[in-house]
Formats: sequence, C-alpha cells, structure tokens
Amino acid sequence: MDLFKGEQQKNVDFAFLKALTSTGVAPEQGVLLIYDIACQYIVHLQERIGQHLPFGLDIDAAIGLFHVHAHKDQCFFQYATSFIPGAGIVAGEILESLWSTLNSISPTARTATLAHRAEMLDDHATDSNHKKTLGMIKTLCRSYRQAVDMLDHAKTYYQNLTNQAGNTAVQKWTVDIEDAESNRKNDITAMDIYAAKLAGSESDIRQPAAGIPETQLGSWMELSLAVEEKQYVTSYRIFLSP
Repeated sequence: MDLFKGEQQKNVDFAFLKALTSTGVAPEQGVLLIYDIACQYIVHLQERIGQHLPFGLDIDAAIGLFHVHAHKDQCFFQYATSFIPGAGIVAGEILESLWSTLNSISPTARTATLAHRAEMLDDHATDSNHKKTLGMIKTLCRSYRQAVDMLDHAKTYYQNLTNQAGNTAVQKWTVDIEDAESNRKNDITAMDIYAAKLAGSESDIRQPAAGIPETQLGSWMELSLAVEEKQYVTSYRIFLSP
C-alpha cells in the first residue's frame, strides 16, 4: 500500500486487515505476523484493530532474520523466527530485497499517475515472482542435496555436543525450552531462557566470552558467538555503504 509521511502503524493495520480478508484466513488457522518492528507493533494491536479482526483469531508475532539482528538481544530470543516452532529460517521482509532491482524504475514511477504506478510495480513484481518460480525447482534440489550430504555430519556433531554437556543437562534444557515455547504467546519473556548465562553470573554469555570453559562445548559456543558477531558487523557495514 502507499505510505504517506513515513511508515505508520495505521498503514500496517490497514494492510494487515486487507491481507486477512483477501486470503480468507480461518480463525482456527491462526496467523504468524512477521514485521520488522513486531516487538512494538504487537503491543497495542488489539486495542487498535481488535474489533475488526476475525473472532477467535490467534495472532503470533515475529521479526524476520532480515531485521532482528539490528534489535537488542532480548528481541532476538523473543521474536526471531529461529526460535518459533514451525516458522523456520525466514527473512520476513522479502520485498525489501527487491529494492535494488525496482530502484531502476523509480524515476518513471515518481512522475506516473497513481494507477500507472500501481500497474508498473505489479508488472515488475510479477516478473520477479515468475523468475523465482522458474528457478525454484533447481534451487530446492540443490538445497536438498546439500542437506542430505550434511545430515550425517550434523548428527555426529550434535551427538558429540550432547555427550560433552551430559544427558542430565540436555534433558533439563529440553524441558526448559519446551516449557518456554508453550508459554511464549502468554508470556513472551519465557523465551529469555535461550539467553545462556555463566554459572553464578547475571551477565549474558556473549559479553564475557573469554570466560567460557575450554571444552568442546565451550569452544563451539565461543566460535558461534564470534561468527554471529562478525556477520552482524559485516551486515551493518553493508547497510551503511552507499
């Protein structure tokens, strides 16, 4: 939809309601709303448009991986799709990846009428979808082969980590995670259980990484944190580059 004076919640409210209407979502089906500022947008959603939503519709909120790493750590554990069963690894803002392509038609779109601009954007978006559809089979087949090749390695690696941590700890972690996932919609802070902490310390493990025990599990966690930090810095630099 067209925006005016910046992106406002009322614009997203209208788009969300129209999406529910046009797609025919059944209340018992539920909705996963992925939005780059879902942590703020979802807070007063019922107060704003609750009277216009289908009765009994269960709405869950998430932040796509395209944006969640720019939020504070708390948002990562509470809203990242990685921690929501059934959501998977999702960018969540796939339209923004088209900006680099659609920017080439922006000079023409600026001077077009409202109807002409809508048709122009629809045509280019449809062309993008058509190209994605043609390449989907090839991409899925390649990804499937890669997943099969890595399956045995991943199982072995996971088993080694489990043995290193101990069955007692793994069982407790599993129970904690299942409880957090079941309580997530009622209390989003339940997902903070994912924020690993050092024994006897209230600080996040990502801050005193040097204090992680020198074990296979500790080394793996330290490497993972270093890789994540490097990806964030790289993404931030790309974002700032002209």
